[in-house]
This record gives sequence, structure tokens and C-alpha cells, in this order.
Amino acid sequence: MPDLILHLYLNAFRSSETMWMQEAGPMHRGYSYDSAYPGWIEVHDVRLSDGTPLELTAVDEDMTLARLSLPQPVAPGQEITLELSYTAHLPKVFARTGWADEGAFVLAGQWFPKFGVWEAGTWHAHPFHANSEFFADFGHYEVALTLPEGWQVAATGTLQGMPQEHEDGTVTHTFQADHVIDFAWGASPKFRRLSSVWQGVTVEVFYYPAQRRDARRVMAATLAGLERYSAWYGPYGQGLYPELTVVVVPPEAGGAGGMEYPTFFTVGALGSLGMPSCVRMVEVETLHELAHQWFQSVIATDEAEEPWLDEGLTDFSTLRAMRVIESEGVIDCWGWPLSYLALRRLEYTVMPETPMAGAAWEFGEAYPVATYSKPVVSLATLERWQGEEAVARFLHTYATRYAFAHPTAADLRAVMEETMGAEVAAWFFGQLVEGTGTLDAQVTVTDAQRVEATRTGTLCVPVTVEVGHSTGVDRLPWPCGEGMQWEGAMQRAWADPDHVAWLDLNLVNNAWQKDPDWGMWLGVLVRWLGFFQGAFRGGAWW
Repeated sequence: MPDLILHLYLNAFRSSETMWMQEAGPMHRGYSYDSAYPGWIEVHDVRLSDGTPLELTAVDEDMTLARLSLPQPVAPGQEITLELSYTAHLPKVFARTGWADEGAFVLAGQWFPKFGVWEAGTWHAHPFHANSEFFADFGHYEVALTLPEGWQVAATGTLQGMPQEHEDGTVTHTFQADHVIDFAWGASPKFRRLSSVWQGVTVEVFYYPAQRRDARRVMAATLAGLERYSAWYGPYGQGLYPELTVVVVPPEAGGAGGMEYPTFFTVGALGSLGMPSCVRMVEVETLHELAHQWFQSVIATDEAEEPWLDEGLTDFSTLRAMRVIESEGVIDCWGWPLSYLALRRLEYTVMPETPMAGAAWEFGEAYPVATYSKPVVSLATLERWQGEEAVARFLHTYATRYAFAHPTAADLRAVMEETMGAEVAAWFFGQLVEGTGTLDAQVTVTDAQRVEATRTGTLCVPVTVEVGHSTGVDRLPWPCGEGMQWEGAMQRAWADPDHVAWLDLNLVNNAWQKDPDWGMWLGVLVRWLGFFQGAFRGGAWW
């Protein structure tokens, strides 16, 4: 290793002119940047343990990435120790980090110089882009935080002993964390907390007094999610994390909500939007951020170079958990059924040609499709086609085999080939991960006696076609690469009556009825509308 690479993420918030800000707008998830309260990080001095000074040079114009030149390369197995001093200045809450409530709330994320990841003879580290999250190696952290007396602190890891009080009215809180890729913390004199213990893991939820109701919902969803995810993907932290901490951010700090860190996550980016409780977005957000404890924090894929591996599998896990926790995965809000999967499908249909493969900053406006909605809709389709048990076995094998391992998409594909077969893996990765094809299955009438089922687009999902005639109903397999025709006294035909192909762009043209059956057509209409506002029971899942 000839040099060292450091991420200095806070410098992205130094002004509205940085690359990050220009790419963002400057907006992030609906929250605005206040240029009067910027964030930045300055490294004052770096030395080796023997006192040798090291020169820090910028890799990018904004210095969100910097290089430390070494007097000599570090050989495999060799160790070096650095002594580093720096100042981190948090912005007013924006894009996961900062302060709010006139300084009475702090959420410190990406607040210290972080090493890149050295793998296979090269650094995996990039300048900070708006469409990019983080990638870091596993380490041991001992962090002492000195804050005013009366402040409650939530942090990665476990509090060591009792906080130490000082004569100047400050208190030092010391935390320790092992086998983690990051360290984040939040603090406020207004914090209250809920505590529980789940299978030896201490779970704490920090919240403002007015948020007690949301905090209870967050705690309930966290405990339910721990039960499901541990059964599906191996024990929380693979048994190495004794603590899990959640911060429900106050409404004025919504930009710090909805973010994951090892043993620590925040909620509030969605819940602070003022949606009624029946929409259950607090539960969805909690389960999503909790699932990151497996895919982001333990498996720890490269969120910059392959973002869908973390966000996509995390979001699909959210859907799996919601359909267990909620009846049939569909919630009733004032008599109106709602589905998170429906929203993801709608998002996918806006830019369905988007591949999943690619670096985060390459997607532009298509980033949410590539990293969230297309993976979710694709995995939901795979599950309907191959079965819940097959997909569950595939994800369990991947999650347990690659804990603390930084796997890649190639590793995920190898597990799919092993558990589901090479043909399925070739279809999923060729057509969906790397492909840009789309699918529209449709049934048409060419004349009074002929009905055809055809597909447009290069994407294909094997489904069933149901054909009704005077003597009964036939259910026929419709393999890829073929159209289907029927001649005779047909009464109706329906492509994909089992709702397998969530990737189908137009559901209205999937059915034909010779004599209008308004009950059937109402079902088709409800199904179609379900993908825009909500779900129909029996066909749509969370």
C-alpha cells in the first residue's frame, strides 16, 4: 500500500458551489441547505507514531477525498499508527448530519476523517457525490464525547462505565464498538428514552417528549424486525453487537432522519411529513433502516460502486417484514388499502429502462429506480416466479456467508446460481441487473374467433395464461420467446392471472372478455389502480 486515502465528507457542505451541492440542487430528500450555516472538516496535522509528519493533498477540488503520502509503502501484514488532529464543523441539519433546534439537537454523521477501503491492490474511494453513500472497512472504535451536563447521548457501540463529570460543567461519555464500519452519535438535553431487551440485545429509542407515541411505534417495529431479520439473515450483528440504538429526530431535523449506521439508526425523514399513523410510514422507515444493520453494516457492500446491493436488498427485506407484521402486507387507512410495493412499482414504471448495475453517481435522476424500486420490483417478481422459500434460501445463504466480507454483485450472483440455478441467475442478472429491457404482456382480439397473447419489449417473465370457453377454463404456461394463439368460441383470456410479473408496465391490457363481465373488469381496474395508489388484497404485497 503506497499511500493512504481519507474521506473528508463534511467538506461537501462547505458552500453551495461544491460538486455535491451542484448535483443535489442543493436539496436532499426534500430538505434545503442553509448556506449561512455550512459544514466542513479541516485536518491540522498528521504524523506517524515516530513523529514523522505526513503531507495531506486533495484528490478532488472540494477536498472530500484526500491522500496521505507515506515515506515508504506498507507491506502486507505490516502495521502503521497515525496521530491526527482535525476540526469538524457540523452544518445546520442537512443530508444526514448537523444541528437543529437552536443547537439543542446534534446528529453527527460522517464527522471524522475516514479511511477508504484497500482491496485487491487498489483504493476503493471516490469523491463525495450527492447520489452516493458510504464504504468503509471494519474497525475497533473508542470514542470519548465531552458535552454539557444534562445532555443525553445516543451513539454507535456501548457506553463504557459511568459518564465522567468535570468541574467546568461538562460530562464525558465514552463508547466502544467492535467490528463496525462507522461511528455516529446524536445528543440533546431534551432526549427521553425507551429501553427494552431482545435476546440479550439492549434496544434504546431516543426521542423528544412530544414524540413519545412515535417512539413507541419505532420500538415495536424494531423488536418485530429484529425477530424476523435475525431468523432470515442470521443473528443481529452475527451475535457481536450487544446494543442497538435508535434516534427519532425532531421535526426540524428531518434531514438527519432515515439513515443507517452500525448499531445505530435514525427515523424521522418520512414520519416528520405529517402523514396519518394509519399510513404506517414510521414502521416502514424503521424496518428499512433496521434491515441496513445486515446489508450495510455487517455485509457491508460498496454503496458507491454498487448501491443496489445494499439499498435494494434492504428495501425488499422491508417488504418481507411488513407483510408478516401487517395482515397480508396490506394496511387499511380509512377504508383505503395502501401498499409500499405499489409506490415502488410506480417509481419503476417512470424509468423502467434503468439497469441496477452502475456507480451511484452515474444514474442522475434514475438513482432511486436503480437502487430502490427496480431491485424491489425485480425481487418481488422473482419471488412470485420461483417461490418464497427459494428466495428466502437464496438471501439467507448470501447474508450468512458474506457477513463482514464486503461481497460484490459477482458474489451475489454465485449464490443465486448455487441456490436457484444458473438459468435463473442468468435471467436475473442479464435482464434485470445489467439489462435495460422492459415488458408489456397483453391479450388482443384479432377477429371474432382468434385471441392472441403477445409480449412487447425484450424483458420476459414466464407466466400463465388463463383461457375461458364454454366448457371450462384452461390454464396454460406461457414460456419466454413465444406468443400464444387460440381459435374457437373463446369467452375470455387473462395473461398472468397469478400476478407474477410485477415488472409488467401495463396491466390493463392483460385481459380480454368477449361479453363484458363487469365484476372481472372491476378487478382488473382495482389491480391497475393498486399499482398507483395502493394494493388490492390477494395480489399486492408490501
